[in-house]
Amino acid sequence: MEGFEIGTRLRYRLTLASGMLECLGFAGVVFGFASLVFVLKEDGYFSHLCVSVPGTNGTKTTTDCTMQDEQFSLVFTVASFLNNFMTLINGYLFDRFGTMVTRLLAM
Repeated sequence: MEGFEIGTRLRYRLTLASGMLECLGFAGVVFGFASLVFVLKEDGYFSHLCVSVPGTNGTKTTTDCTMQDEQFSLVFTVASFLNNFMTLINGYLFDRFGTMVTRLLAM
């Protein structure tokens, strides 16, 4: 009976460790998106949405990137919604098929 208890504890600990690794590897994109936006802007994502606005009386032109910011906001909104919506589907899959099948489908 003691060997069964040790095996069960080991399995629970391995499940917890793999779950933590999955969260660190895949959930960070949504929850760390505010920091990721700066990198994406630097790499030029959605930069075609920026327009040059000439200054008044021949002053220096400025760049208006509000459309770019709106596009990043849309990406974050859709990702946040899908993250929460998929919880419902994942709960059903966990209950119906178990942990291994759900994780394989998620990959």
